[in-house]
Amino acid sequence: MTTNDSDRIIADRLAAAERIRQQLKEIDRMKTEQPDRLAKARSDADQARGWALIEDPWDRHVTALPAHGPDGTRNGNSLTLPSLTAKELWGARLAFDLLDCGDDFDQVDEVISRNFSMVHGDTGLAMLLMSSALSTIATLVVPQLLNEIERQGSNWDERVRLCEARAKAWNARVDEIPTEEEAADGGVKPIDGFDLGSAALGDDDE
Repeated sequence: MTTNDSDRIIADRLAAAERIRQQLKEIDRMKTEQPDRLAKARSDADQARGWALIEDPWDRHVTALPAHGPDGTRNGNSLTLPSLTAKELWGARLAFDLLDCGDDFDQVDEVISRNFSMVHGDTGLAMLLMSSALSTIATLVVPQLLNEIERQGSNWDERVRLCEARAKAWNARVDEIPTEEEAADGGVKPIDGFDLGSAALGDDDE
């Protein structure tokens, strides 16, 4: 190996080390700035939501279809349905509002309550929007997050763990889960959806 070869190897290693230092510096910067960026993003979202409710309210896109009895006469009841575009857009809004709540249960309850209030307590419409929100999360959000985890983090376990969680959830049995009364008698917190989800995602040895 010549002196030039040694110098080139050293230079390459120094350049690689510098790139790593810059990457770590960028990661640290992004981590430090995240709280401020997140606060601004949430403020922008709240402002956008406020204007949307004023300029493009839900009720504008809902149509009450007349209902008829067996003899063909109107019976005074109606089926209320939104346009397809409105359903998908408001479902996406609900999805991202819920995702931004994280594990803040009070905020989750507030978002869901807001959804029911917007549809004037119509359970059918509320469930329609929730199904659209779930579809957005399942077909858009989760796949993108998993792709990022795999490509950027080289973590090839999370997609499998989600599938394993599916099996765990289906293997559970309602009769084996304590009711609220049984939990209260035992002095423990009733099992809710969060507990079931955590158990499904958790490791068997935890």
